[in-house]
Amino acid sequence: MRLNCEDLNRIADVRVYVNDVLESSVYNNGHTIELYVPERSILLLMARKNKKREAGSGSITKRKDGRWQGQYVSGYNPETGKPRRHTIYGQTQKEVAEKLRAATSSIDNGTFQEPRKITVAEYAAEYMTTHVATLTDSTQRSYEKNLRLHILPALGTRRLTDLTHREVQRFASSLSAGGKGLAPKTVHTVFGTLHALLTAAQRDEILQRNVADFCSLPRVTQTRAKAITSAELNQFLDLIRKDEFYYLFFLDIFSGMRQSEILGLRWADIDWNRNSLVVRKQLQQKCKKGDYSYTLIDPKENKQRRIILAETAMLTLQKQRTKQQRQRLAAGPLWNNPFDLVFTNEFGRALNHQTVYKHLKRLLRSCGMGDYTFHSLRHSFATISLENGDDIKTVQTNLGHSTAAFTLKTYAHVSDQMQRSSAARMEELISSLEAVN
Repeated sequence: MRLNCEDLNRIADVRVYVNDVLESSVYNNGHTIELYVPERSILLLMARKNKKREAGSGSITKRKDGRWQGQYVSGYNPETGKPRRHTIYGQTQKEVAEKLRAATSSIDNGTFQEPRKITVAEYAAEYMTTHVATLTDSTQRSYEKNLRLHILPALGTRRLTDLTHREVQRFASSLSAGGKGLAPKTVHTVFGTLHALLTAAQRDEILQRNVADFCSLPRVTQTRAKAITSAELNQFLDLIRKDEFYYLFFLDIFSGMRQSEILGLRWADIDWNRNSLVVRKQLQQKCKKGDYSYTLIDPKENKQRRIILAETAMLTLQKQRTKQQRQRLAAGPLWNNPFDLVFTNEFGRALNHQTVYKHLKRLLRSCGMGDYTFHSLRHSFATISLENGDDIKTVQTNLGHSTAAFTLKTYAHVSDQMQRSSAARMEELISSLEAVN
């Protein structure tokens, strides 16, 4: 069928169909001309040219500075009726074309989101007050530190919607060797803060996806837990025997509690009839301007646990109760123990984590055991328990680990020793059988 120029100028779409199958298309200045051809007849469909650009349409041009730019329309403002135009820039035409294709494709499939001007720093401020505010004080301090020292100096001025996976990967790589030189575990911690922030932005419908997903991070190698060995145990006990925190250190090395857990232990948590205690809370100090008070929070992973204690450990608790009663009488009206804590200072107030930690470190350094820390007491409990025949499941329960697999991984060196002991016992059995033969 022949069409004159006047007809063509009025046609928006013409495509040729034969027996309901598309055979060919004709284009007129970017507009498709459509012909529908049934089996025995030809029908010409004509539509007046629409001057209004459709959502998802775009164009690419070269700028005077040598760069390329693409423009596209994402829709129309319902109040003004004006198109929402967006511009994409790139060094090459191909780069712009790919970005433009991705943008128009997202408009077509309904996943497009209007770009926002909010920067990483601006959203981080909102994130800290809305999302992080519900977390523990220690977690809030960690997030604030990671943002202030690492994330915001590198990415703070960037628009959230402009962040790319490659950019985030470069940031992650800059934290480790060759960049800031942070330890692999620290890199994971800092990157975890950024990933959590971008996840929150995704939930807030600012981002379509988290560009921090699938980034490569340095491998964290499993370090051997530093524990006081059975051979060093007598030396340690002699060291602390006359110390003011003797009962605290003694109970910890024979219960395996975390420092925050033993400092948050209350008299109500002691079951005298069953020779046990229940870890229900942990002590935490607030570190906000003007507020350095103490509070009790749920234990790690919100899991309470019961620990059956040895008779000597229970006797130690009885001695601590007697000691505290004497302190209370001496303090008189100055006594203040609102949480009814087991371990306090002479006036009933909660013990500061750093005070106890540094005190123990001084003691350990004085006898050549300076490599150990307060957490080493917890590791020591686990190591001694395993060396003396406790099964992994029992040790996991006492320590409050989420899985037995984690306990095995942490104390793999002990399980190796247990295997060697098992092999030695097996050799003794074999030798006795050979003697019989």
